[in-house]
This record gives sequence, C-alpha cells and structure tokens, in this order.
Amino acid sequence: MSIHVKDGTPLHGPSLCDSCTHAHIEKGYRASEELIVCAANYPVHRVRFPIRECTSYLDRNRQDLEAMEKIAWILEPGGTKRRAGFVRATDAVSDEGAIELILNEGN
Repeated sequence: MSIHVKDGTPLHGPSLCDSCTHAHIEKGYRASEELIVCAANYPVHRVRFPIRECTSYLDRNRQDLEAMEKIAWILEPGGTKRRAGFVRATDAVSDEGAIELILNEGN
C-alpha cells in the first residue's frame, strides 16, 4: 500500500530570503559562513534557517508601484481631435504612421 501526501512539507529548497527586498545577506567563502538579517520588522532580526513562507516577503525582482510610476510613459494627445492611448491596428489611420516622442529634461 502506498501513501501519497499532496502538498506535503518540503524537506529542502531555496530560501525566500535569497530574493527578498528586506533581506541583508552576507556570505563568506565557506558554506557555513552566511549571515541573513531580516529588516521587514522592527527590530531587525537574524534568520537562522531557510525560510519557506513569509508574510513580509517582497520580491526584489518585481517593481513596486512607485518605481513603475517613475518609469511609466505619459501619453498626451498631439491635437484636439486625437485621444491619448493605444488603438487597435484595424482602427489606426494609415496616414498616422509617425510617432512623436517628446522628452522633457526635467523628468
């Protein structure tokens, strides 16, 4: 008789701290020389084991809302009859093949 446990506890795997924004990781030359400090809560604390789940996890590979707003394009209409934004290829007028790009030095 075999027993299968769905979504059981994993025995090993990468720690969430490796890709978390709140983690401060120091690694030495040996595998035992590793210090991980979590700054998600106050006071900051040392993480002594690999983390599988964390309620304060924030992926450092994804942008937050403020960073996305910083790099976002602001679309403004070029004339009074045009609307800002994107259009379907079928709705595009053939004489509007040019793209006007205005860069502000202040932003």
